[in-house]
Amino acid sequence: MKNPFASKDLSDPMRRRVELAVAVAQERLLATHVDHVLRLIRLVGDQVPFESALNMYTRLLRLSEDESRSITTRALAIIGERATETEAWPELVTQAEAEQAQEKGSRSFVKQIRQRLRGRVNDDLRRWVELAAARTEVAVLGTHVENAMSFVELLEKEMPFTEAVELYLEALDVRDSVAEVAYYMSLAKLADEHLPDRTGPAAAAEPVPASTAPAEPRHLRVVEKEGA
Repeated sequence: MKNPFASKDLSDPMRRRVELAVAVAQERLLATHVDHVLRLIRLVGDQVPFESALNMYTRLLRLSEDESRSITTRALAIIGERATETEAWPELVTQAEAEQAQEKGSRSFVKQIRQRLRGRVNDDLRRWVELAAARTEVAVLGTHVENAMSFVELLEKEMPFTEAVELYLEALDVRDSVAEVAYYMSLAKLADEHLPDRTGPAAAAEPVPASTAPAEPRHLRVVEKEGA
């Protein structure tokens, strides 16, 4: 993780508060990912072993090894807890599948999945996975915006809101393509709160500036001379 304080003039108490905010933000992101990976497992669990679904998820979302490990561990823990309660254990990847995956390790993982998901039914399954991944990306963006708003509120007396959003994105080491979208989504949310409303009834009641008011029509005036 990057050091978010390298170029920031923050007091020690505020630095500690930011560190706590980073931890909360990480937990929110982890909860979002786990929720969606469990949705994916429920969606494809009758056709794809759940460990394969986990691998699909981490690759489609382009997660780092650390992120993948944390999400997988949390998801497996939840699956295990539920299985213990219901005594219904999910299907495990077989040794033959593991050896086959190892032999094809040099091939694209998504390509392997698509090879396995041929046919009319499997075409539907592939679309489900892609749609689920898109839904997850949007949910993760929403969590980033929520986290960024927390940073803006926390640091409102310390720095401009644009810098607070940037600090969040740096602290969480959000990849560039996602960070740019999250940045503008956050600023758009702030715009709704801070920009004056020029479209409501109050705006309609405002007087028209003299410079833009329609001018009265001019009439030529004829002045007659005396004795004419």
